[in-house]
Amino acid sequence: MATILVVGGTGFIGRRVVVQLIAAGAVPRVFDLPQAIARYQAPAGCDVVLGDAVQADDIARAAEGCAGIVHLAGIMTVDCAANPARAIDVNLVTSLNVLQAAARWKIPVAYLGTAGVFGPDSATHPKPMTVYGVTKLAVEGLARVFAADHGVSSLGLRPYIVYGPGISSGIAAGPSIALAASVTREAAMIRFSGRVGFVHVDDVARLLVAGALHPAPGAHVLTMAGDTQEMTDFVAELARQSGWDGIGIEGPPLRIPADLASDPVPADYGSQPVTRLAEGIAATLAELRAK
Repeated sequence: MATILVVGGTGFIGRRVVVQLIAAGAVPRVFDLPQAIARYQAPAGCDVVLGDAVQADDIARAAEGCAGIVHLAGIMTVDCAANPARAIDVNLVTSLNVLQAAARWKIPVAYLGTAGVFGPDSATHPKPMTVYGVTKLAVEGLARVFAADHGVSSLGLRPYIVYGPGISSGIAAGPSIALAASVTREAAMIRFSGRVGFVHVDDVARLLVAGALHPAPGAHVLTMAGDTQEMTDFVAELARQSGWDGIGIEGPPLRIPADLASDPVPADYGSQPVTRLAEGIAATLAELRAK
């Protein structure tokens, strides 16, 4: 039974990765800061390791005996803008530590990038306009170097707006916050407008798990656009399904192209269907209501 290290495993996407690893017959080794682990109720069938991903020795020790790493540690757009030096530590140094551990133990890495590597003017040539996007594009470069120099197989994902049940963070959390607010009948404001790609959190988790358990040689990066819709369409569909109309929209569009195209998923990673927006909203509302 393969053990997979999940760095930042207590977070929004990490929790879904853990569930899918267990379903796949793997043992998740959840790695996170002590304060995050203290709030985490680990499901049966996983290990828990306390540590700081900025510390290379912590990652190297946690990765010993693992068959792969899913790397999710990082801070989001607003926090990166507020403290660029911390963004370099948390987004870039942690990624270097993960890649070094992967090279040491000869195991693959699946990591979370962002569609924010693209600026507003091109959907094909990365030119980020945020500190967050800059750090994530740098991680892609490091992954290519480690594939070439050390044979580390990697899969990086560039999802647009990830939504679903759970506690997300940053400006991109708006749709997830709106979904939760619709269940509790509370007002919520999504802080950006325009046309975006909605990517259900389980689509991201499933592909990350595939990258860790069934790696393809080399350094691969895939854009995930999900289901592209107007933000007004999301709010309208949410109101239709939930019966709640207390969700608002304010703010400019994101500095990312409105119509990104998803990259084809290599056959190595198996079937990776796209959750359509109406389906994703329905599944999220059902899970939130059940809780």
